[in-house]
Amino acid sequence: MAPVSVTASRLPRTWLPAVFFSLVFSLLCAAALYSLLAEQDRSLIAQRHTAAVTAAGQNARAMARTLSWFSESLTGENFAAFQEAIDRHARQAGLLDAAVVTDDNVIVAAANPAAIGRRLQDPAWIVARGNPSGTVTPALEQGRQMLVVVEPLRREDHVMGWIRLVVAAPQNTVAPRSSEDLVRDVAMAIVPMFLLLATLLILTLQGIMRQVRSVIRRILMEAMDQPKEPAGRSAEVLNVG
Repeated sequence: MAPVSVTASRLPRTWLPAVFFSLVFSLLCAAALYSLLAEQDRSLIAQRHTAAVTAAGQNARAMARTLSWFSESLTGENFAAFQEAIDRHARQAGLLDAAVVTDDNVIVAAANPAAIGRRLQDPAWIVARGNPSGTVTPALEQGRQMLVVVEPLRREDHVMGWIRLVVAAPQNTVAPRSSEDLVRDVAMAIVPMFLLLATLLILTLQGIMRQVRSVIRRILMEAMDQPKEPAGRSAEVLNVG
């Protein structure tokens, strides 16, 4: 009976499989959480940048509409008044260029006085002025992101010209979390989960092992309590046979 007892005491340790399973499961969860956080960072930064660009475009368009409404109070094509209004607004931060362009593409008022009298030949301008409600178009010049706002100048439902504003697009200065920060954040969530899972599995396996040992012990006790037949009785049975 001793060998059976030794075999029962050599059952596998409960903490080894529990720790191994918990470690594998935690590593899989950590990889998934790392990817999720990194993607969430990129998505949030893109959303904030898009919102900032939209806000900048709306502000520039509001400025262009203010100049457009200002034109309705002028008598005739008073472009000198436009030049004065542009000089006043050109000091605002983010405004890179401003111009009033006639229907035949001639600049008649501009933040840069040297541009007055020139003909605007920008291909994007031809496309933009084709929209009667105005446009906000992203552009790139000398590696700098810009927004080009085009708003019609109307007089008695007649387009007498166009306002063209160029504003600096907001720069995306926010960077996603570094790999070290992501690993730290993931570890703060995964390590407690690993410890809790390993503890629960160890306790569960220990309970199972106690039940197994109890069953083995009961079987051994029942085997030991069974009465043995006397040797004489066995010989008698053989002789009779």
